[in-house]
Amino acid sequence: MEWEAGAHARAADARYPIIRATFSMADNLGSLATLARFLRGPLGFLEPEAEEIYRLMPELLQIVPLPQRVYLADEAATPVIGYPVLADEGQRGLRDALTAYIHAEEAAQVASHLRQAVDAPQLQAAWEGYRALLARATENVTTSSYGRHFPAVFWLCHSMDVARLLKESPRRITRLNLLLGKEQGGALKYKVLYRFLDRVFSLTYDMAHLVAGDAEGVEQDVFPALLSRMRDNVLVLTEDHISPDLAELGHYFNGYLRIDGADLRFRYARALEWLGERLSHDPAIRAAASHLLRAGATPEPRDLLRRRGFARFLAALPSYDPDRLFSHEQVEIWERLLVKLKEFELLHSMRRLVVPIHERDGHLMLPDRSLNRTWVNGPPMIEVSTATRPIDFMAPWVVDPQISRFGMIYDITDFSHTVSLLRRAGPEEQDRSFRQMFRFQRRVNRMAASHRLKLEKYLGDGAFYSAREAWRLLVVALQIQRYYTQALAGGFPFDRGLRLALNFSHYRLLPIQGGMASEPERYEFFGHGVVELTRLTTGKSMREIEEIKMLLVNQGYNETVVHRFFAPLAAGDHDVVDKREERRRFHSYINRNGSLVNEGIVVTEQLVKRLATEEAAHRVYPLRHAGHGYVALALELPDGRTLAGLRKLGIVKLKGLEPVPLYELVDGGPLAAGMVRPLDDGTDLVTALEREYAAALTEASSV
Repeated sequence: MEWEAGAHARAADARYPIIRATFSMADNLGSLATLARFLRGPLGFLEPEAEEIYRLMPELLQIVPLPQRVYLADEAATPVIGYPVLADEGQRGLRDALTAYIHAEEAAQVASHLRQAVDAPQLQAAWEGYRALLARATENVTTSSYGRHFPAVFWLCHSMDVARLLKESPRRITRLNLLLGKEQGGALKYKVLYRFLDRVFSLTYDMAHLVAGDAEGVEQDVFPALLSRMRDNVLVLTEDHISPDLAELGHYFNGYLRIDGADLRFRYARALEWLGERLSHDPAIRAAASHLLRAGATPEPRDLLRRRGFARFLAALPSYDPDRLFSHEQVEIWERLLVKLKEFELLHSMRRLVVPIHERDGHLMLPDRSLNRTWVNGPPMIEVSTATRPIDFMAPWVVDPQISRFGMIYDITDFSHTVSLLRRAGPEEQDRSFRQMFRFQRRVNRMAASHRLKLEKYLGDGAFYSAREAWRLLVVALQIQRYYTQALAGGFPFDRGLRLALNFSHYRLLPIQGGMASEPERYEFFGHGVVELTRLTTGKSMREIEEIKMLLVNQGYNETVVHRFFAPLAAGDHDVVDKREERRRFHSYINRNGSLVNEGIVVTEQLVKRLATEEAAHRVYPLRHAGHGYVALALELPDGRTLAGLRKLGIVKLKGLEPVPLYELVDGGPLAAGMVRPLDDGTDLVTALEREYAAALTEASSV
C-alpha cells in the first residue's frame, strides 16, 4: 500500500508539474514578501517586492536563511530584525588577516605589472595567516549548519569586509605607484579579486570535500551556493554602495566591462531627461508607464528605466534617437547591468541585516542605530535579551547549543493502562475519551501561552514547556492542577492522577530542519534537563507491596490468599507506601526506601534558588496544609491571589542522575486579607524553607 501511494504521487507529479511549481512559487513568495519588508536601503534599482526578488534569485530561500528577531533586554520592546553575529576578537582577527592579505596581493600585482621582484615570502605569509582563520571559520559553519545556512550567513558578513577593502584598492595602488594607479588601478583591482577568489574557492572546495566525506553528504550540497552567486556578480565583492547615478562604478566600467563608463552615464542622464519630456507630452507612453508601475500619478523616469525591458521598449519607439541616447548596443549593456545592480542591492541589503553583538561584562549589547545619527565615539549600546544566541564563526558549534531554561513537564498517571481499559469499552467510548484528552491538552496549552510559556514538544499524554521566569511555571502548574480537578468532575476518563515536575537546568538544542527551506529554524530540547524532568514525573517505577498485590490478583491469584500472604508485612509496617500522604488527591513524598512518589508537583532546588531572586518571592507566608508546614508565595491566578506552598522533601537519587534536592509545590488556596500574615523577620525563601525542613525533621524524630 505504501508503495502504491508513492507510485500514485509520482504519477501525479509527472502529470501536473505546473501545479507543483505554482505551489512552490506561492510558498516562496510568502516568505520573500516577509524578507522584502526587512530589506534595508537605499534601493536605487531594486523594487522591494516578492515577485522581483523571485525573478532575480528564485533559489534565494534555499541558500540563505530568513532574518530572525533579536529581542532587547525589555522583551516587550520592538525587536531588531537581522542576523545576530558575535563581534569579538576572533572576528576582528579574521578581518585583520584579510586586510593584510589583500594589501600583500595588491603589492604583488603592482610589482608584477612593473616587472619587479614580487615579495613572495611576505605574500605567502599573509595568505597563510588569512587561510588558517578562513579555514577554521569555513569548517565551523559547514559542520555545524544542520540546514541553518551558516555558510551563507558567514559570507553575508565576510563579503562586506571584502567589498570595503577592494573598493579602496585603486587608491592604495595609486599610492604605491601614481602613474600605474591612474592608468590601471581599476583593472588591477579585479586582478586582486580574481586571485582572492581562486584561493578562496580552492580552500572552500577542499573543505567541502572533507566535510562531505565525514558527514556522508554530497559535496555540491555542502559548498555554499551564495559564494558562487557572489563570484558571478563582482559588484557584490567590490562595492558597498552604488548611487542612482552610478558615480561609484567608474572602475567597474573601465576595468571590468572595458567600456566607456563616462559616455554610458552621460547617455543615461540624457535618457532620463528625454523620457521625462515624453511622459509630459505623450499620453500613450504615460498610460503604458502608469499601467506598468500600477500607479495613478505620473511615473518617474528613473522608476521606469530601472524596470527590466523598458529600455528596449523605448529603443523601439520612432522618436528614439540612438545617437543621442543609449545606442542599441548600450541598451543591451544596460539591461544586463540592471540585473547585476538589482542582485547587488538585494544581497547588500541582506548583509546589512547582520547585527553585530558585543559581549561586555557578561551582557550582550548591540549598537543603537535607531536614531540614524553619526556619533563621535560610535553609537550608544543597548542590551539584548539573554535568550539571544549570537553566531560565532570562530567557535566550533557556531551557535552555542547549551542554554539555561526553566522547564516543566506534566504527565497523566497510568495513561497507557487507562487506554487499554477504554479499548475494551468499544470504539465510541474510546473516541469520546480521546476527544476529552484533546480538549484538555488544548486548554493547558492556552493557559501556558497566556503566561508566556513556550511549548517545546508534546509527550503523548503530556507536554514539555520552557520559560525564562520561575514564577510563571508555578502559576501554570497550579492552573493545570485545578483544571484537571474540574475535568474529573466533568467525567474526564483519565482519572488515575496528574504529575508535574519543574526545574531549572541546562538544555541543549538540536536543530531540526523543516520540510521547506523557507521555514524558520526549529529546535528540539534534549540533554540533562529533559532527562531530569522525565525522571521526576515518573518517580519510582513500582508502588512496592500494593503494586505487587494488585499484579498477583490481576494474574488470577485468589485475592484472599494474596492478602493473607502479605499480612505479616503490613502488620509489621513494612509497607513503604505512606497512607497518610496517599489520602491527598495530589501528593509528593519520599518513601522509606528513598524513592520518589510523585502524584502532585515537585520542584528542584535549582529552580527554588532562582525563584528566590524574583520579585514574587520577596514576601513569603507561613502555611499549614495537610498536616505539613509550608512556606508560601502569593501568586496572581485568574481567580485572585493564591498561596503557592513549598516544602522541602529531601534528596532523591534518580536513575542516571546525581542526587537531587527536591521540594513539593501545593495549592494553598486563596489568600484572604488578614488571615495570613507574611513572615516579617527578613527571612528569604531558601532560608525559610530550610528552617521549616529542620523543624519537620525534629518533629518526625520526636514521634
